[in-house]
Amino acid sequence: MKLLNRFALSILFFTLFNFSKASNTSPYDCVKQHLDNLQKDHYFPLEAAKSFNAENYDETSRVDFAIKLKQILDGKGLYIHTNKVPRKENYIDSLNYEAIYTLSELEPRIFVEKVGESWYYSESTIQDLDKMYQEVYPFGTRLFSKILPAKIGNQLFLGFYIWQYLGLLLLVVGGILLYTIIRHLVRILLNYLIYKREFVSAENQEFLQKISKSFSLVVVFFSLSKIVPSLQLEASLLQYLVKGIQILIIFLLAILAMRIGSYALSYFKIYVEKTDSKLDDQLLPIVQKMLRILIALVAISLALKQLNVNLTAIIAGLSIGGLALALASQDTVKNFIGSITIFLDHPFEIGDYIVISETEGTVEEVGMRATRIRTPNQSLAYVPNGQLSNMVIDNIGLRIYRRWKLYVGFEYASSSEQLESFCQKAKIMLDRDFSDLAAEKTSVQLSELASSSINIFLNLFLNVKTYDEELQSKHRILLALMKLAKEEGLEFAYPSQTLYLKRP
Repeated sequence: MKLLNRFALSILFFTLFNFSKASNTSPYDCVKQHLDNLQKDHYFPLEAAKSFNAENYDETSRVDFAIKLKQILDGKGLYIHTNKVPRKENYIDSLNYEAIYTLSELEPRIFVEKVGESWYYSESTIQDLDKMYQEVYPFGTRLFSKILPAKIGNQLFLGFYIWQYLGLLLLVVGGILLYTIIRHLVRILLNYLIYKREFVSAENQEFLQKISKSFSLVVVFFSLSKIVPSLQLEASLLQYLVKGIQILIIFLLAILAMRIGSYALSYFKIYVEKTDSKLDDQLLPIVQKMLRILIALVAISLALKQLNVNLTAIIAGLSIGGLALALASQDTVKNFIGSITIFLDHPFEIGDYIVISETEGTVEEVGMRATRIRTPNQSLAYVPNGQLSNMVIDNIGLRIYRRWKLYVGFEYASSSEQLESFCQKAKIMLDRDFSDLAAEKTSVQLSELASSSINIFLNLFLNVKTYDEELQSKHRILLALMKLAKEEGLEFAYPSQTLYLKRP
């Protein structure tokens, strides 16, 4: 009997010892004690209040803190998986090397800390409770629960209260009305700017209406994100609803930013078209694409953060594979840098006739990877910008004049008087009849006594802009020289040989 009594006393002593021992021995104990005791089917706020330090606050305050913090977590859609909370008594945060644990990266203000041998919600969290509560519930938690009498509104139907159904209906109707009103007001403002102030052109009205639509949707869903927590839905459901709305807002803001950026670039396009440089016309679409890519990447990263995706791990994984990717895409990067160099240096313009290595033709487009050149054969040559930036570029399109070296050969039977007359008359004719020639640079001189002809050299400078105009000018000049030679009685020479036979 004594042995039994001793055993019972030992069990009682062990139970009292564990009960007296601090229950919050780890972050897991603290968080689990708080959240598990504030569930609908397990509601014990006094037990939940033990997750707050009793030495600093009375029981009533701690109960209020526990309930308010649970509502903040639910309203933000932060569903805490307690099984993922560390269970180590001496847990140390790896980022700042302190004995703290943050419940969610989306809300760094909520964390627990070690005080003595126990873990409690931090003093900083308690100080920010009212501020966070006002952010989540700017209209209070009873915005919809008061619209119906308690006997009717608190009745359950398919797991939800009647007042929650009515509140959801009011949100949908109110969102539609708010969208209609805001869009109408923005449309009035835009019409005023277009027709009264002439701040924007009427051609952009349709584009501005798209901006007003995106802006109205952002305002509506942002307003819903502030009111939806007042429905007080289950945390497991509300987390998906709140995160869904937040992700939708992110992508709506991205679309709005893209449209505003495109609209702003449309104004730059007006000024670009007035400049002499045609490369600006090609640069603007590239800037627009890069702006859209940048906005899309920012939106995707923010959306992944809302889904609690570890971006640090993703970036680390990308950096590991980045070396192989960089080696594989070094030509692409080289071409992209080459395109930037071309836009900055302006070695040629769209429409210029250039000669590079074995390729020549008219520049039609400068892309992010390659430059497209229309050759004289009317084929397209694509030259990578990385190579083009390192080549010697002969820009024929930037010539002030197009030099033409023309040699005309006459027969040796021609007299010196005929040749002298031809040179003088050809110079006068070219200066007088051809306005597309630089008269002060035109030269017609006897230059060579060749093996089968007497050559006259014509040094001409054509003042034309395009290759087609150059061909037309040459055509007219050659016809005029042939006519002049005929008038002077001169015959054009051709390669010939005279054979003399000597009799023995």
